[in-house]
Amino acid sequence: MLDLAVLGLLKEGDLHGYELNKRLKSLVGGYSTSFGALYPALARLERRGWVSSMAVAPELVVDDETAEPARKNRRRSTKSKSGRTRKVYHITEAGESYLLELLQEDANNERRFRLQLAFCRFLPPDRRLALFELRRAHLVSLQAMARRDPVQSTDPYVRSLFERDQERLEHDLAWLDRLIADERANRPQEPKTDDRHNSI
Repeated sequence: MLDLAVLGLLKEGDLHGYELNKRLKSLVGGYSTSFGALYPALARLERRGWVSSMAVAPELVVDDETAEPARKNRRRSTKSKSGRTRKVYHITEAGESYLLELLQEDANNERRFRLQLAFCRFLPPDRRLALFELRRAHLVSLQAMARRDPVQSTDPYVRSLFERDQERLEHDLAWLDRLIADERANRPQEPKTDDRHNSI
């Protein structure tokens, strides 16, 4: 899942390690990782050709208030208070393809789905809709299993946990139904075939 988080953030713009770590922590739901885990992950992504890096000297970086937001963020991200050269990471074309694969994986993991949702705008509309429908199918399956094998405990607290899980599933399904309906409503309309070409 760290690959998905890192590549998704680099798809938004080039970042150095410190800023990337900060952005990871500010992701929806939080994704906390240590530098001890992040830098080996970046090195692995770079070896596989999904990420490239470039050392940037701080004195070569100039703030430009007229620059586009993404480019301005990239320039600002290379500054170092210590004045040392720092490495800036960039997602490659192969990395973008891998990111699309990760975004379309089976949505049967809550934490992974949250990350997928955070970056699903990078998916084509039909793939984004397929992701939501996969997640919905998984939740419907969990709901059916829970109803088929309800908790038999006489402990009221255990029963309350079961009831809470069921309510949460129903809430999540209603939320996904709204997402799916909105996605379908916003899909580009296919051009209608000219009836004159269909009649002989």
